[in-house]
Amino acid sequence: GRSIHEIDKIRKRLEAEKLELQSALEEAEATLEQEENKVLRCQMELSQVKTETDRRIAEKDEEFAMVRKNQAKALDSMQAALETEAKGKAEALRMKKKLEADAADLGLALEHAIAGNAETQNTIKKYQLQVRDAQAKVDEESAAKSVAADAKVTADRKAAAMQNALEEGRALLETSDRQRRSAEQELADTNETLAELGNVNQSISAAKRKLESEFNQLGGDLDEMTN
Repeated sequence: GRSIHEIDKIRKRLEAEKLELQSALEEAEATLEQEENKVLRCQMELSQVKTETDRRIAEKDEEFAMVRKNQAKALDSMQAALETEAKGKAEALRMKKKLEADAADLGLALEHAIAGNAETQNTIKKYQLQVRDAQAKVDEESAAKSVAADAKVTADRKAAAMQNALEEGRALLETSDRQRRSAEQELADTNETLAELGNVNQSISAAKRKLESEFNQLGGDLDEMTN
């Protein structure tokens, strides 16, 4: 059988290996805890990035919807103004032609009438006033058209500014998306490291149990030999 000295040497060796395995196990457990904390931090950062991204997207969608709504209102207003201007111009031209025709008829009648007919002169003056009124209406409609054109230019400038803001929002969204993908990749790498550490931990635990079994068996052999 084995001598006491050999058994004692084996026992001491096993104890040393047991201490080394215990130290390795503690180190692996500490590393595992650090990796788990890192995973938690990555998950929190990923959640924050997602929340910020969703908030910015919602803000830009709301701004874009407001721009479209305001632009639609401006276009409707300008369209109504243009339609009103066109109708007024057509009516003024119709009245002007009619008055010109009436004036021509009156001029022809005047040539055949007695000079100085007071009633005819009054009628001519009335139609002249109507012609001036019609011309004034045409001038007013032209001024309204100019105002509508200026309003359209202002609306186009605002729309261009909001389009630039939308492009900036899209750039921010792309940056946030790249950050999210990087965080997801880091999380996947950390999970893989955790899996490997778990396997190492299981191997160390199995070795530890085996050594403890051998140590106990040697202790029993030593007790039998000393008794």
